[in-house]
Amino acid sequence: MSSASQPGSGASNRRRLAVAMDAQLDQLSGLQQAVAKFGAEQGWPPDWEYQVELVIEELVVNIVSYGFADSVTAGRVEVVLDSGPDELRIDIVDNGRAFDPFSEAPLPDTESSVEDRPIGGLGVHFVKTMMDEVRYRREGDQNHVNLVKRCQG
Repeated sequence: MSSASQPGSGASNRRRLAVAMDAQLDQLSGLQQAVAKFGAEQGWPPDWEYQVELVIEELVVNIVSYGFADSVTAGRVEVVLDSGPDELRIDIVDNGRAFDPFSEAPLPDTESSVEDRPIGGLGVHFVKTMMDEVRYRREGDQNHVNLVKRCQG
């Protein structure tokens, strides 16, 4: 896994973190530590830090678990955070099989009891709820998930 934190391009009040990792679940803790450290450096409120970490974990676990399930290709995931005074942009890029989590994931059952709910869709529902913008595109052989979280207030 490799990571870099640096001033973002453009305005000097933007900061950027880029973490590249093998598409393996044992790499997740290093990513989580880098994101937590970056959030602390940026002074994110605790609810922001929790939401950002949860969203990244959900999406990366899905990428690793499903995007490379039957693949013989070495999987790579890159997570880039671009933090400014008004918003946080998160870009997640992987070379797994094509999958748009925002249109292809099952809709969650939020009405039934926990015991009666089918598995699936709830994590993506959290991502959509916690982020202000969510987008997916397939470019070449890569999936691109773009998220935006805006400052409220």
